[in-house]
Amino acid sequence: MNTNNTTKPVRVIGITGGIASGKTVATTALINAGYTVIDADEVSRAAFACGTDGEKSMMLAFPQAVDNGKLDRAALRKIIAKDDEARQKLNALTHPAIVAQIKKLIAAAEPPIILSAPLLFESGLSSLCDVTVCVYCPRPVRLQRLTARDNISLEDAASIIDAQIPDTERCTIADHIVRSDRDQAEFTNEITELIKDIVK
Repeated sequence: MNTNNTTKPVRVIGITGGIASGKTVATTALINAGYTVIDADEVSRAAFACGTDGEKSMMLAFPQAVDNGKLDRAALRKIIAKDDEARQKLNALTHPAIVAQIKKLIAAAEPPIILSAPLLFESGLSSLCDVTVCVYCPRPVRLQRLTARDNISLEDAASIIDAQIPDTERCTIADHIVRSDRDQAEFTNEITELIKDIVK
């Protein structure tokens, strides 16, 4: 286990968790606490935003997700949620660009740095981290959150969740686990105190 009981200072702390697990709530609390947060989802959105070369490459790779000359991102999410081969194809297309940009952002930032990434372990981004934290939330709660947040069916929410590695697997790999299925103030206080303890 990678902990902070070493003379080497902790530069990068990775935070992960499945969709609708509470990562955004956690990172917002950490930003408010003064930490530098690099969000892999935000990096991805910028790299593959409308009109970018990244979006054009996705449209070429997934013509079935193109509507009126634009990438239908909701349609693409449904495709990759139900098709392992399509998901691997998308990851192969997007991960190298995202990882390269995150490396640049880490190199330019003052530590400690929080790296928030849902695919922290799957993408290899965990190799950039000194310590990893998994935000854990039981599947039924995540299903409830996801259907309400994205206004989608329970079936579609289940497909999206099941397309990612199980949280139980993330918890096995991560150095620390923080549960989010409780009072939000209690949750954010615990994760903020944990990060404070890791970097001190």
